[in-house]
Amino acid sequence: MKNLETMGQRIRALRREKKLTQGELAKIAGVSAPNVTGWEKDAYAPKADPLSKMAAYFGVSTSYITNGDESGPKLDSTVAQLKVLDIEAFKKKYNIPDSEDAVKFLETPVKPFPTQKRYVPVKAYSKMGMDGYFTDMGYEGNAGDGYVPTHSAGPRAYGIKGTGDSMFPAIRNGWYVVCDPDADLVPNEFVQVCLKDGRCTIKEFVGINGGVLSLLSVNGGERFFFEMDEVESITAITDIVPPSQHRQEHPYSH
Repeated sequence: MKNLETMGQRIRALRREKKLTQGELAKIAGVSAPNVTGWEKDAYAPKADPLSKMAAYFGVSTSYITNGDESGPKLDSTVAQLKVLDIEAFKKKYNIPDSEDAVKFLETPVKPFPTQKRYVPVKAYSKMGMDGYFTDMGYEGNAGDGYVPTHSAGPRAYGIKGTGDSMFPAIRNGWYVVCDPDADLVPNEFVQVCLKDGRCTIKEFVGINGGVLSLLSVNGGERFFFEMDEVESITAITDIVPPSQHRQEHPYSH
């Protein structure tokens, strides 16, 4: 197999070899199409779960996708093929003309939705200014800022308290958002963006195109652009929590 230079080039080559669109590969990997666009442009790397799904589907090792190393063990595609059918054969069998529609019917694992809510620590940040920016105070929770509940966020999630009116009416003064570093970015949903100069902000994610991050203000009034070289992190927001749900002490600590 040709050893292409970057991870994005390898993903693009594997996708084209299978004659898949970015949308089709996104459904196979269990993510949204903009995630595939970001991977192929080397804007960011796929997380472990979509990486494994891609490797199994393409019949290569995860190490080949990430760094071009062909010596790693190839994932067994037999199990993957039970979940990911041949798209062209599937279209023919069920008379579905559009590949993207066919992919919607592929049997993919469904992550169980957790019914038991759990609490994540509220991270310490400076008060949000009128421009919507704030700075990380360096505390990873447990700094006296309490806890907020979530039903869907992952183990590394944390809360942020919204202050001021820069995000009104979507996020009210005193309400909390839950940020999940392991969740996929979804266009038209809220994200926390932290810049390399230390400033952070909460905005609506539009997409990444040509190495430029495009955002909308939470109230929809203004568009923002940042070069990806300026960006430290982009974190998906999974929950908006009213102040009545905040707990100063962890409810399950006793």
